[in-house]
Amino acid sequence: MLTEKNKKIIRQWYKTLQEQNPNFIRRAAQSTLIAHIAKTIAGDINRQQRILLAEAGTGTGKSLAYLLAAIPLAKARNKKLVVSTATVALQQQLIESDLPLVHRAAHGEFSFCLAKGRQRYCCAHKLAAASSAPLALNAKQQQLVQRMAIALQQGKWDGDRDHWPSQIPWQVWQHIVVDGLSCSVQSARHRSCPFHKARKGLKQADVIVANHSLLLADLKAGSGHILPAAEDCIYVLDEAHQFPEIARDASAQELSLKQALKELDNIKQLDKDIATLLSSTSTAASSLKLREACVELARCFNKLHDIAISQQHHFEQQYWRFPLGQIPQAIINLASNYYKEANKLANSLQTYAGLIQEAASNGQMKSAQAEALLSKLSMLQSLAESWLDTLYSYANESNQKVYAYWFHKSDKDIHLCSSPIEIGGILQHLLWQNAFAVIAVSATLSALGQFSYYLNQIGLANLSSQQLIKLPSPFDYNKVSLTVPKSIAEPDHPEFTNDVVDYILKAQTHQGGILVLCNSYRLVDKVADMLEQCQLKNLWVQGQLSNQQLLAKHRACRAKGETSTILATMGFSEGIDLPGDLLTDLLIARLPFAVPTEPVMASHAELLESRNQNPFMLLTLPSASRKLVQSCGRLMRKESDSGRIVLLDSRLTTRRYGSQLLAALPPFKRSDH
Repeated sequence: MLTEKNKKIIRQWYKTLQEQNPNFIRRAAQSTLIAHIAKTIAGDINRQQRILLAEAGTGTGKSLAYLLAAIPLAKARNKKLVVSTATVALQQQLIESDLPLVHRAAHGEFSFCLAKGRQRYCCAHKLAAASSAPLALNAKQQQLVQRMAIALQQGKWDGDRDHWPSQIPWQVWQHIVVDGLSCSVQSARHRSCPFHKARKGLKQADVIVANHSLLLADLKAGSGHILPAAEDCIYVLDEAHQFPEIARDASAQELSLKQALKELDNIKQLDKDIATLLSSTSTAASSLKLREACVELARCFNKLHDIAISQQHHFEQQYWRFPLGQIPQAIINLASNYYKEANKLANSLQTYAGLIQEAASNGQMKSAQAEALLSKLSMLQSLAESWLDTLYSYANESNQKVYAYWFHKSDKDIHLCSSPIEIGGILQHLLWQNAFAVIAVSATLSALGQFSYYLNQIGLANLSSQQLIKLPSPFDYNKVSLTVPKSIAEPDHPEFTNDVVDYILKAQTHQGGILVLCNSYRLVDKVADMLEQCQLKNLWVQGQLSNQQLLAKHRACRAKGETSTILATMGFSEGIDLPGDLLTDLLIARLPFAVPTEPVMASHAELLESRNQNPFMLLTLPSASRKLVQSCGRLMRKESDSGRIVLLDSRLTTRRYGSQLLAALPPFKRSDH
């Protein structure tokens, strides 16, 4: 129950925040959100299921709302607050801006930190070894290694890859990154390494900022491995609209067949190397099992590769998909017969790790030598476990109707893939039934004005209406005009690209900041070619430059008062902030309907059809609606922003669903010109 003491602390922090920040604007929607979050965590809405889904428009102040509501209640109940985001940009905003503001208002009554995966940290001992014994790197890269080693030793760098002043190339990082076996906290010489220092700080913090992938990895491992145990956590899922897709990707499996065969050779070579360093009596049993498993798995991978090659006529757009889980019996048989070999291999590698750790601890092997072997074993063990997971997913017939299965052919390899189609049941098992409380927030949780699409995605279809809240943005959307041209060609018509180019050239007359979002790279390339023929100045095309370079060029042009145009895919509709005159004209070329040939989506559509449901209405249209809202949301990032949106897709006026898509958008000022 929410006590008077809880309420008093929240009000006091909120009041102090206002007093300390004269430009702070108190908003009714923010206060409402604070109250709902506090009541949810306290169990006043539902004591058995402390879950809230909150959609709050841009400008509501979502992050300050959940921090002000959740931190005092987490402290009062001896829980940890874990804020999980989808983007690095929001993590930085929380760590560098929002949390310091609340920390100051709370007079320092809580601590906070950023959680990262081990792959973001260097191993101090690997770095020291790499700086003294040259690696297979060029002179410039070797100099970088030496500079990093000195900086770490002198305390001028904390070993965090993101904190180094320039980008560290993967060719360098792969030699010094932390791994699970050699960089063990059990080893006295590793306890003060950057990763373990960061983990120690994590255990002491009251508020932890993480990303969705790290949170899901921890939950899959049983929770409590990286982050605190789920029952001790109040989770806030910010940018929650991305959570279902990230969760599905985290549960997907992939086995690259040619690469796997190469790795089996590496494992056999490692077995020989270990045999020369350890006594044959201690390694004989593990070595025999390992070599047997390698032989059997090589047979399996070669047979899978042969099947794929022999059926190349099935590959459409590089995919050979198995509808409704109807996997060829030959593949099921291979997976069923050989997944235990992958398990045997993983166990053998783990046994080797134990033997090496024991040899290092009793002085039979030098620590540096042991760590080099353990580092290789860690990588190979992870690979063996991924092979096990992929083969098991094909062997497990009970999952076959709710999983997507396919071969993917790339330039260099053939990949055996699987993915859950619906992630709700997995999230129910991992998150909803274990967490103390979960608050999911985003500006775009609903689709077509309803929460049902999202609730079905995440496995909370039966959530009560009291646990759903939708708060409008405080922005005046009349400052933005929305135009849907009636004369534009249909998206599949040959003249469509010409029409898009014409509207981009018309937008140039406004002499502002222009963003053009296309629903495919193919359309981006076609439009770019035509605009370059028109000799359009200050055109920045996604793919020709990195996103950071592209945005820097655009900002530089606008700072000089020059018209500037960004041409990009729909992926640019998230995580990009172009306030004020950086963006005055937004053009969206084609509605953002997902490509139906993508294997998971195609399998999902089939699954719905098998249940006599309409995949377009239940899947394709809601997804497009949410993406369209997100895309239009790029234009108005601050209260003072204004401009024009042009939706270049005639289907908005010629199809019945067009009015539904338009009704779900913010209340922009409609214009016919």
